[in-house]
Amino acid sequence: MLRMRSLLLAGACLFAASLTQAADNPATPKPALDNKVIRVGTAADYPPLTLKSEGQVRGIEADLAAELGKRTGHQFQFKVIPWSGLFNAVERGEVDMLMSGISVTAERQARVDFTQPYFKLGQMAIIRSADAARFGSPLQILQPQVRLAYVADSTGAAFAKKFAGMTTLKAFNSVEPALQALMKGEVDCVVHDAVTSWNVDKDRQYASLLSLHRPLTDESLAWAVSKQQPALRQRLDQELAAMQADGTLQRIINRWLPVRTTRQ
Repeated sequence: MLRMRSLLLAGACLFAASLTQAADNPATPKPALDNKVIRVGTAADYPPLTLKSEGQVRGIEADLAAELGKRTGHQFQFKVIPWSGLFNAVERGEVDMLMSGISVTAERQARVDFTQPYFKLGQMAIIRSADAARFGSPLQILQPQVRLAYVADSTGAAFAKKFAGMTTLKAFNSVEPALQALMKGEVDCVVHDAVTSWNVDKDRQYASLLSLHRPLTDESLAWAVSKQQPALRQRLDQELAAMQADGTLQRIINRWLPVRTTRQ
């Protein structure tokens, strides 16, 4: 039977966030930004949200940054920083903001200010297709004999660590080596968010893998802004609300996460 499946929804749980309330009244003057160049930190290791290709940062975040530049008249200039150093960089003033597929958490809110969310998603379990019968339910990954992989210092790590002792945990610095370990049989499951599940579905190199497509968490992605840059955070919220209202946000997301027809 033909059905339409939005890979943006990624199994009915990944979706563009509706900005139900703008940060400011549209009639309110937009705050001026101090610097012509807005320095943006990104790990560039999280396709299709952010990746480095041919020496350039690309992906949803890069396209959104380009759109912000058009709307504000400022240049949004990326600086690639390892994930583990992103929040230190913004706290030290090395960058003004972060655009790196960052989930909003209470711990992170203590260090940075977040814009309104622009995307919603959840952590999902990715397994080998050959193990589909073994893991009929995502909760079946939480067993002592299961070797569960996650990315260090991520919300997936926070989820996995809740079950320390119930399963065997293994941390990786980024998602790609975790997926490689899964394909090699070195781990039995990778917990990462729905964007990664979309990539597993889409990329032929992951043909031996399968996402269980059931959310284990409920998260929001937003841009992180230095607490010393309140005007920048306010301006970003205004531009984000405008991009949501005129459809630009959804068009950019759809460019990287297209709707396609599949058979079932």
